Amino acid sequence: MGVSSYLEIYLTQFGWTMYNGLWDVLIDTGLAYLPFIGMFLRNIVEPITSQEAKDASSVSLRRIEIDATTMFAVLVIAVQPYMTVSYNNLSYTRACDPSGNAVAGGNTGKTYDTTFTAAALGGNNALVPIWWYAVLAVTGGINDAAILGIPCTANIRLMSFSIDNARVKDPQLRRQVQMFYKDCYRHAMAMFLDHNQPYPNILPKEDLNWLGSQFFLNGTYQTARASATVPGFTYDPNRDLEYDPNVYIPVDGKPTCAQWWTGNGHANGIGLREALADQIDAGALTTFKQHVANTTGKPQDEVENIAIKTLISREETAFNGLRNLNSYNEASFANAASSAGATLGSFMEAISFYPALYAMKAAAPIIQAVVLMLIYALMPFYFWFSSYKPGKIIFMSIIVFSVKFWTVLWAIANWLDNNLIEAIKPSWYNLQLTNNLLVEMIIDFVIGGLFVVMPLFWSGLLTWAGFRVGASVNEVSKGLGDAPKSAGASGGNKVKDSISKGKK
Repeated sequence: MGVSSYLEIYLTQFGWTMYNGLWDVLIDTGLAYLPFIGMFLRNIVEPITSQEAKDASSVSLRRIEIDATTMFAVLVIAVQPYMTVSYNNLSYTRACDPSGNAVAGGNTGKTYDTTFTAAALGGNNALVPIWWYAVLAVTGGINDAAILGIPCTANIRLMSFSIDNARVKDPQLRRQVQMFYKDCYRHAMAMFLDHNQPYPNILPKEDLNWLGSQFFLNGTYQTARASATVPGFTYDPNRDLEYDPNVYIPVDGKPTCAQWWTGNGHANGIGLREALADQIDAGALTTFKQHVANTTGKPQDEVENIAIKTLISREETAFNGLRNLNSYNEASFANAASSAGATLGSFMEAISFYPALYAMKAAAPIIQAVVLMLIYALMPFYFWFSSYKPGKIIFMSIIVFSVKFWTVLWAIANWLDNNLIEAIKPSWYNLQLTNNLLVEMIIDFVIGGLFVVMPLFWSGLLTWAGFRVGASVNEVSKGLGDAPKSAGASGGNKVKDSISKGKK
């Protein structure tokens, strides 16, 4: 049986385990039989109070037969647990997964496997009424078929969030970046400005605005060196001339800025650029490079540079001096305007839906699984208070279907989100830039509304439909009892008329 998320695998069993426990409580205390007592009393009292006792007895008997039959049918089909469900036979298939393999409970590879054990869930399996077992199977199949029809797109929101929220966790690497800025970048920029070095037209203007500038790597970085030894870079007597090998040979050397950045001369071949790239989640970075390279035609190394630029820009407060990298070639007035724009951009970014939408996407299947668990767990009281009316089965079935169908609605919203981002903001991958805030806000508000409003509207619409259908079923059941009632009342009236005529 298919479900919509990893968590739903386990919460489905737990919800039905709670259902079994609560239903057993109603059975053991005798409360489960109170609706039958109420039905007997109602069907005896109502006909007596509305017609002759002789006719009322036949009406009561007929109504009791019909109501008892329907109530027992509801009990057997939709209330009494019978079918076995276990997290071992529940599975989840990720949409657009190249393998297409369904992952069963206990083997998801998530921490859910060790948290939601059989002991934590109250047993190895739970029992489900026949009707609800069929409803879950049918709705799971409908969801899978509907999602299969939605074209697969790259999860831009997830890629953006992963790259945008990467941080430098290694304090030694932080120190190296600060040193590189002071010893290499600041020195190279000063040489460029003071000596009026010609800038090639083949390089974009923004190349100067970050530590790994190609212009500096092929120029000043070739001769400029680190002011202190850098761990991992071996001593080179032809380069590190400040040391007399006859007196002292240092453990590490002082690489040139180009070596320091690229890793040439490092014991493990790891330069500052690669060390920064390693701070980003490998899977997210690989997906980011492949997708952006395929859609824009940029080389993957250039796309990786964009990710590293984003990482550095998000760490500006930790890297002293780096916050002004983007304003070296600007006039003083432009600097002030840029600073004001950056402040406004930071404020707008703080209140932006961008991280909130990612969190909303991550929380959506959890919320759905919890809602379904509560529906399953509390269903015994629902049927008990409704006196096991058949129409309530249809009503609750539509509610369960509507909540499980949220998965399809979110898949549609996710597809629209990714395509809107690429259509309206094709340069979305330049995450270090704070332009097009209005466009970002528009997309965020639209998709945020879809993720919240669309499921609520859908569930509300189907709930109303379920209420109408359930009411119609109940009316049919009621009509079966009203027919003998009207016939009995008609017979009683004829008897009264005959007696009245005889007296006359």
